Amino acid sequence: MQSGSNVPWWMQLLPLAVVVVVLAIRFVRPQRISLTRMWIQPLILVALTGWTIYATEALNPAPAWEIAAALLVGGVVGIPFGILRGMHTDVRPTERPGVMYLGSSWVTIVIFVVAFGLRSVVRLAMPHRGSLSTAIGDGLLAFAITFVVASYIVIFRKYELEVAAQT
Repeated sequence: MQSGSNVPWWMQLLPLAVVVVVLAIRFVRPQRISLTRMWIQPLILVALTGWTIYATEALNPAPAWEIAAALLVGGVVGIPFGILRGMHTDVRPTERPGVMYLGSSWVTIVIFVVAFGLRSVVRLAMPHRGSLSTAIGDGLLAFAITFVVASYIVIFRKYELEVAAQT
């Protein structure tokens, strides 16, 4: 399954595998995290997602409006799930300012694995549907990214409330 470019289809799996491994290490156990580091992870995920979308476009071009619509829908759907994850994550400030403890969140890794897995299944099940399978896959990636960003916004607000309650 290769288009005219020299990029093999399995190269798209590399950033996805990196994301899953990083998330598995980070989210399956409680962690101490600084506010700065908390916002770096979504930036890295956005960069990896952008690279994945670019690699997909090199293999299987789709109209820009389809990609934009899929990203918008995926992003909008990811927000409520991220809010739920943030609401159900234990957040405690540490003795150091700007550092908190976050409870483990295996749900996050499950959602990412499902989103990336569905993306791969759609692309394999619909190889000749070209732009439709590309748009669905990109929408699933947008879902995963907005899920993380929305959850971190809720977690940050919870942290601020905990710090204010201590003073």
